[in-house]
Amino acid sequence: MNLIHDITFANCVGTVAGILSTLAFFPQAIKVWRTKSTQDLSLAMYALYNSALVVWVIYGFMIDAWPLILTEAFTLVLSLYILIMKLLEK
Repeated sequence: MNLIHDITFANCVGTVAGILSTLAFFPQAIKVWRTKSTQDLSLAMYALYNSALVVWVIYGFMIDAWPLILTEAFTLVLSLYILIMKLLEK
């Protein structure tokens, strides 16, 4: 893959979408980190969402879409942190 030739408008849009999706998890992750509380968060939602993120990363590898892989993998790290904290709180 040649990154210079792979930069297309669609990749730029996908990258921006991925970055925004990832940034959306920062406030929740920071709040969980500060308060050490996940009481009001849904365990089922985070379990399903993390599963979806794993599949998105796998899909990204299958289609060789690095913007998708990088942003979803980073979101997975944030979301897994929240899920782990939720499981530890129980």
